[in-house]
Amino acid sequence: YSFNVEYLDKVASLVRKYILFYHLSNGMIEMYDPKNRRTFLKKCRYESITLKDLYLGAKISVYSRLLTVVSYGDDFTKRSLQKANSKTLCIVKAPAYEFAGKILDFFIQKGFVLTNTKMCNLLPQQAAVVVGSQGMNEEAKSLAVDNVFAFEFTCKDALSKMNDLCGLGGQPADSKLRKILAKLPLEAALYTANSSSDVQRQLDFIFGKQIPTIASFNNCTVCCIKPQAVKDGYCGVVIDAILNEGYEISALEMFRLDIEAAKEFLEVYDTVIPHYSAMVKHMTEGPIIAMEVRTEKEETVSLFRELAGPADPVVARHIRPHTIRAKVGKDKIKNGIHCTDLPEDGVLESEFFFDILQKAK
Repeated sequence: YSFNVEYLDKVASLVRKYILFYHLSNGMIEMYDPKNRRTFLKKCRYESITLKDLYLGAKISVYSRLLTVVSYGDDFTKRSLQKANSKTLCIVKAPAYEFAGKILDFFIQKGFVLTNTKMCNLLPQQAAVVVGSQGMNEEAKSLAVDNVFAFEFTCKDALSKMNDLCGLGGQPADSKLRKILAKLPLEAALYTANSSSDVQRQLDFIFGKQIPTIASFNNCTVCCIKPQAVKDGYCGVVIDAILNEGYEISALEMFRLDIEAAKEFLEVYDTVIPHYSAMVKHMTEGPIIAMEVRTEKEETVSLFRELAGPADPVVARHIRPHTIRAKVGKDKIKNGIHCTDLPEDGVLESEFFFDILQKAK
């Protein structure tokens, strides 16, 4: 398979274009520079990239270069993957806030790949734009009540599969989904895209610059779901664990960090932790989900560290088996989540994602 990718060279202020090849038989990649007509990267194995990571709009990191997939490289790739990588939108409405993690995990278990997410508080006119109504109909009103979770999913026939699971395709809603929602009616819990013609418009609007951050920057800590945990499908598990413990998720968004941003964010660990460079590299290997987590207590940072668990998941599984890292971590580097360590850094880390990086977008 081949893909046209772009890399923003900040030093030269240039957008460099390449063709990336993915070899399905052995998982190897290679890159070609069409402008200079030469191989840019020889065929090699790159474990953090799989075929499901390669879809239009995807951002992938190859040796610290953040590449954007802008188009398919040939007709064969387009024919083979276009339908398999179709997108859809699902919004968890305010009444289902406490079930957001379980709902997300349900769809991931059904084969959907989470490719973008954002928590937002839609104004009435913004909600009307999302549903495509001229005025404030009941659906738009239900989206403008309070904070909502917006999820962009990718999979084969994503729109029809989503609507079938939600009972919008002429079949009853999935029994497991109804069990998650308990007595809450599905129409009060979820909004899903109705037609393929609406999907891209809705995604561009929600994940564009029109919808501002809702972070509070007080009594908060930051939890980041790391690339390996995102790829392994643990996003819903982590969100559910946080909400089940009574914490408030007051802001949430998916980010792709380049090497400079990862170094800046983890700067406090430089010269302190021996595997600092490996930590930085891992944070650039795929998307992360950053969350501002709040309580009304001043000890939010230290309290949340208890829920996160020891930095080494192997240790966590022995002495703190119910912590998040014990459940979703692999090793000291790919330990599932990052959380704020120092009480004075809670607001600073939240501002890094939901102010500094927001403006950079």
